[in-house]
This record gives sequence, structure tokens and C-alpha cells, in this order.
Amino acid sequence: MRLARYAAVVAFALSCAGCWSPFQNPFSNPFSGGSDDRPEVTPSRVTQPSKKYAVAVGGVMPGRDEIVIFDTSGNPRDFGTSTLTCTPDDSIIKLAARTGYDTEAAGSGVKVTAVSPGVTAVRCKLDSNDMSEVYEVTVPPQSLIQILVAEAGQQLSEEAKIDEDAGADVVALDSSSPTAEALGSVIRNRIELINQKDRPALFNANPDDYDADPPASYYDAVIMAQGQFSPTAAADSSNDIFMEAERRAWLSGDERVAYDQAVITAAGIFNGDIADTAGSSFAFRTPTDDEWAAISQAFAVAAVNMPANAGFSDASFPDLDPIQILVLQDVWKYDDGRPAFVFARSRPENSYAVVNVP
Repeated sequence: MRLARYAAVVAFALSCAGCWSPFQNPFSNPFSGGSDDRPEVTPSRVTQPSKKYAVAVGGVMPGRDEIVIFDTSGNPRDFGTSTLTCTPDDSIIKLAARTGYDTEAAGSGVKVTAVSPGVTAVRCKLDSNDMSEVYEVTVPPQSLIQILVAEAGQQLSEEAKIDEDAGADVVALDSSSPTAEALGSVIRNRIELINQKDRPALFNANPDDYDADPPASYYDAVIMAQGQFSPTAAADSSNDIFMEAERRAWLSGDERVAYDQAVITAAGIFNGDIADTAGSSFAFRTPTDDEWAAISQAFAVAAVNMPANAGFSDASFPDLDPIQILVLQDVWKYDDGRPAFVFARSRPENSYAVVNVP
């Protein structure tokens, strides 16, 4: 198990998103509301697809980059001498014959190469006849995969469901990581807040980068915003793993398990299959032992005011105060019960400083 690399950074270097520097004031100027012209956070989807796939520009596990068409017995369909032609949005993915086969028909499907983030339908013809199957392929932003691996590699590798029948390090297609889903939700929540207020610089994102090629550019700009997510800083100890997660081939061992889980989670966050699991939170951090003690005490006494040494404070987010700390029970925990991450959101009226969300 290659956990040492993650453990060395998770407690401190990966401790915070959105609390390095004062929060950008979202209400310093009056707004009339969100922009009607800005594209949605979620890409357009395929209606009732026969099957869904997730691939990545940085690569996926061999075999996960193929669409195989099966017969009613569950075997690769025999197309005989017919010609199989499959068509996607080729600005998002490219298709070719599967490795080891001369034609798409001989391989009963196609090999998928991700080109850029997006969601596309793949429709096939057998000779000149349309086939009934339609496949949906999601390519999430690579930056989202990278930040999940860099922020929570240990948690992803331990939470991932392994398909033991396929191999010791093969992440099951139905695997989920509660920690990754919560962190990904925070990033998407930031994007939704930006769009609601029509202010791309809300979380220090570059406005031009943000609107360059939405919705993928939303994620890139928010994740790479200066002073927000620690692994993106070149001087940070977790920057190496952030950069290496740009390509699956650059990783090994548990890093690849974390990456493969991140691809699944990032696809669900990007295409909307995964709902917000972070309760509208816009920030997260790894609490120290002292911070966790303060947070636990505040929860125990139903404190209304944020404890002084909780890591988060109202002063961290002066235009969203009072804030509230969420402790999500599904998020990965250390042996002493301390969660890997706690979350911050605007506190609803008549609520407490710390809430425990099952």
C-alpha cells in the first residue's frame, strides 16, 4: 500500500480550500441577479442512454476506454461481414477500432480517446442502418480529477470499492467515495454561487479564464484560482501529486486507485449525476487536533457563536457571515474519530455554529 505519500501531506498541506486569504467580497457592488447568458454548470445530457461511460483526457484504466456492444447473452456481438460505424462529437472524444482489431465490427465496438471535457452521445450504424443503442460518454475536467487526487488521495484509495474479480487494484464501476463527492460538491457550489451573482471573480477566479470555454472552464478557473486550493501552488508539498495526476500513466499503486475513483466521481459531479452532498458548503479544511476539539465542544453545547480556534471563522468570510461548520458523517475519519475534512457554508437563520449532518 502506497499511503505514506498521502499521509505526509493530508493533515496540513492539504488542509484548506478557500481559507488562505480573505474571501472575495461578493456583495461589494449591487447585483441584479445571475447572468441569463452564461451557460449552465451542467452540460447537456443524452436522453435515456443505453449505457454511460466516463473517460479522461489524462487516460483511464485499460479497458475502461472502450465501448463494447453485447448481444442478449452478454457476449460481444458478432457483426460478421457488416460494417460498424460509430459517431460522437469528435471535439470531445475520438473513436477508433479497439486495440487488437482491424475494424470496429471485428472488435464489436470502439476504443474511446478523450479530447476535451464535455458530454457526448455515441450512436452507431450497422452498414447503413441506425442501431437502437445510444451511449453517453462524459469527459470531466482533468483539473477536477487532479484536485480530488491531490486533496484526498488517501481517502479515495481507501473508500474505493475494488472489483476483486477483475483485479486487486481495479476500481469497480459502481464505486463511490463520500469524501470525493463532498469535495467535488464544494467546487461545483462555488461555480453555482459565481453564476448566481454573475461575478466570476467571486472566489478569486480569473474572469476571462472562467468564461473561456464553459462549463469546463468554470472548473479550471475555480480550481486554479490563486490562494484557494493548496495543491495548485507550486511551492506546496502536494503540488507534485496534483501535477502527476494530469496523466494516469505517471501514477502507480494506490495513486492509480485514487485516480480511477476520481474519474468516476469527477464525471458524476460534472454531468450532474452526483447531487450536492456538502450541504451548499463553499469551503473545506482538514482540522488539526486542537481545531477538532473546539469544533466538537461547540457542537456539544449547541454554540451559537463560532469557536475562536475552529480553523474557520466569520472573519474568514466577512460577506457571508455568520458561517456554519458542517461535519459530514460519511466523510473519511482518522482512527481518533477526527474527520479528514470539515466544511463551511453560510449559516441558516436560527441555527448553530456547528452542525452534524448524517
